[in-house]
Amino acid sequence: MTANRDFKHLVRKRMRKTGESYTAARRHFLRRKEEDMTNGTHSSDRATLNQPVERLDLTLKTLRFLRQHGVQTIRQLSARSEIELAELGLPVERCIEIREVLASRGM
Repeated sequence: MTANRDFKHLVRKRMRKTGESYTAARRHFLRRKEEDMTNGTHSSDRATLNQPVERLDLTLKTLRFLRQHGVQTIRQLSARSEIELAELGLPVERCIEIREVLASRGM
């Protein structure tokens, strides 16, 4: 079993959804990671980012996983990409859950 199994699962899921090749779907996630690293946050978001992850209405399993890996605030969570979370062992379903919750809050 490969170390990047969850990441590859995300890429293949995008392939099925969009019809892209594996390389194009992978490039999407890698580009997104670079964008996440280069984008700054606005000062109005600082108060929200300093709140604990419990304020995001995530499932208990997801919250336990985040706590086990030292993610305590929304800022720490938003600083990690889906790839990084998948590499830590977070199941794909939980990555999707986090992405949807953060997207609903405009992050």
